Amino acid sequence: MSSLLPLAVVTGAGSGIGYALTQDLLTRGVEVVAVDRDTSRLDERVQAYEFDVRDGAAMQELAESLSSRPVHYLFANAGVGVSGDVLSSPEQAWQWAWDVNVLSVIRTLRLWWPQLVAGRGKAVVTVSAAALQSYPGAGPYRATKAALLSALEGLYYQALGDGVGVHALCPGLVRTDITEVNRYAEVAHATPAEPNPFESFMRTAMREAEPADAFARRVLDGLDSGAPFYWFTHPETMDWTEARHRAVVGAGTPFTDFGALA
Repeated sequence: MSSLLPLAVVTGAGSGIGYALTQDLLTRGVEVVAVDRDTSRLDERVQAYEFDVRDGAAMQELAESLSSRPVHYLFANAGVGVSGDVLSSPEQAWQWAWDVNVLSVIRTLRLWWPQLVAGRGKAVVTVSAAALQSYPGAGPYRATKAALLSALEGLYYQALGDGVGVHALCPGLVRTDITEVNRYAEVAHATPAEPNPFESFMRTAMREAEPADAFARRVLDGLDSGAPFYWFTHPETMDWTEARHRAVVGAGTPFTDFGALA
């Protein structure tokens, strides 16, 4: 591909939101570097790299191999939907969620930051509306997404003088296979044996969720028209988020039921 094309880096590109972003970026004439543990579905036009984002050496080697290329878009999208309650979730579940959802994202941003500065690019990190909501049954997922959002708030201030846009993408329900954790070997040691109410809700809700390809188009259109830092893409999540914050300010209690306002 021509080096004159704008360059995008996408992690978690093999499925779900990452795959849909990769496909749509290609239609917009963007060169894509894609990272995933399974890249078998990706278009042959993609520069696909098949490894785990937790592999810091591989991530560093890739970033260094493209150190001369300005990056226009970085989509730090890789994540795992580790469910489970706070106390019943094994330590391996917490570590898995932390390593993928937080540490690997920060590493990705750090390694590609010089190229983002060179390209005056945009860093879009897939967080979740869950980062600012409260519900039972998803302790590792919610906690790590909340931690990630806090880290991005710190990065926002650091980025002000670098010319890089930072966007905390906080979607609601998007139809992906994030709930299909059985595809990961880690699930044998990191998840409870029985599904909880949150998992059951998600499996049902996913059937009616927004398709990933439609969501990806909205995200890329939003970037072109000027996306915010706190990027809540699904208005239906806002009432619940605002109610949770009213409970915090009013010294109340967390919600007592999934989907019910405090």
